[in-house]
Amino acid sequence: MNFGAIGQYLKSAFSDNGNPSSSRLLTVPHSLVACGCLIYVVIKTHGFPDGTVLAGLGAFATAHYAINRATTAFGKDKKDKDKTDVNVQVDTKV
Repeated sequence: MNFGAIGQYLKSAFSDNGNPSSSRLLTVPHSLVACGCLIYVVIKTHGFPDGTVLAGLGAFATAHYAINRATTAFGKDKKDKDKTDVNVQVDTKV
């Protein structure tokens, strides 16, 4: 078994374009905890949980990654934003 290849795969799986991603690492234990909670609810209630419980557990498990993606999408992850000056010409003739 080639552990070097497995290590490279895990390194790339938990990174964003080569940068370490704590949001992906935090999603793993939170997903495991959510699965444990789901199993506990099924055992205690002897049935499947409703959509509210499933949505709450899903939000708990993926909140870190969703916040990371949202900040990247809106450009909040960049420290030095270049500010663009917009020149607007107003026509004063009426």
